[in-house]
Amino acid sequence: MRRMLALALLPWSCAALAAGLPVPAASTPVDGAGELNVLHWWTSASERAAANHVAARMAENGLKWVDGAVAGGGGGPAIKVLNERILRRMAPKVAQLNGQSMTEWADMGLLLELDGIAARRNWSKVMFPQVMAQVTVHGHVVAAPLGIQRINNLYLNKAVFKRLGLELPSDWDGLEHAAARLRAAGITPVAFSDEPWQVATVFEAMLLSEAGPALYRRMLEQRDVAAFADPALERALKRLRAWRDLALPASGAPPGERPWTDVVADFAAERSAMMIMGDWARGELGTMGLEGERDFGCKAVPGTAQAHLYSIDTLAMLAGNGGSQADQEKMAELLGSATLQLGYNRIKGSIPVRRDVPVDELDPCAQASFHLFANPNTPRVPSLVHRMAFGEVGKNAIIETVHRFALDPSQTPAATQRKLQGLLRALAPKKASP
Repeated sequence: MRRMLALALLPWSCAALAAGLPVPAASTPVDGAGELNVLHWWTSASERAAANHVAARMAENGLKWVDGAVAGGGGGPAIKVLNERILRRMAPKVAQLNGQSMTEWADMGLLLELDGIAARRNWSKVMFPQVMAQVTVHGHVVAAPLGIQRINNLYLNKAVFKRLGLELPSDWDGLEHAAARLRAAGITPVAFSDEPWQVATVFEAMLLSEAGPALYRRMLEQRDVAAFADPALERALKRLRAWRDLALPASGAPPGERPWTDVVADFAAERSAMMIMGDWARGELGTMGLEGERDFGCKAVPGTAQAHLYSIDTLAMLAGNGGSQADQEKMAELLGSATLQLGYNRIKGSIPVRRDVPVDELDPCAQASFHLFANPNTPRVPSLVHRMAFGEVGKNAIIETVHRFALDPSQTPAATQRKLQGLLRALAPKKASP
């Protein structure tokens, strides 16, 4: 039973391998010289602009970005398409693969090793250690990093708060007081979506707030089953439900599973005044003419000001494209360059993966995020939802459990804690027999 559950949760190509079925080597239809088809999930206005910036820089270097965007926040649909294309022997040459999920693909020999590029460009010296850890599997660099995003951001619409004569709050009591005033003025306090990955993104910020970095790491990095019994988890679950309640309009209708871009648009249009979301929201707000500090406050979720809950965008080069390897390596080298790093992240809302990039051209929110991440004393904690702490199997299972709790009032925090503990036990590596 446990094996069947694991196979159902694994990416399809990994499931085939685990079941003893043959997994075809990565291959792709013949493209023109210098053409690299790229499978990714950057489809919003700001994400498209960031991808177009990369494509333009590639063109200047004799490479052509052949776009393979797959819509769907969080990347779930794109990963399914990648699995299908691998099994159909139609693999792209480049794919967006983030965090722990890369291990599954690298273990099957599907990712091109970029050790030569990393050594020639001194990636281990110029890039943050956390970045190198994410793109390194079994001692080999298997992806090119693009940007770091902070997840635990609280956005406050300054125009709305000013109109109501409210100070920008920094703690939970202040947020609840502001929410009451906002609702009385006919404004939905919180921009929110019931889409599973978005619910879980808010949850992990709440968990960091209630648990603190050390306990958060015990839960999601060390995968300590006992840590999931801590009262902090119950508080985070209750906080998640309370925050979602603040997203209910006067009619009491649930938010619904809306794309994250719709959530940001509500915030920008002053239909709501508060929002918890990663840095990609700031990039999207920029396309709508809003600027950080001028138009909106960019604070940390209460209780997390000194911590950086991060995700890292990366592109992996698919192995098996022998005739394209030189072009793939050329693209990887370009992605890691300081010039591209600055241009891409300025548009995307994220921060460079390199420590030596001058960030004074970034907006104040991004500068604060960069300096916090660069500080060696900052607790940097990996995102569950965005694959930094778990691969596809654990990520999907935990998201589903948290999502069910948030939307179903019959689910109690205590029962959800037990479910999460059970999941962690089921996901633990099976011990070898003596």
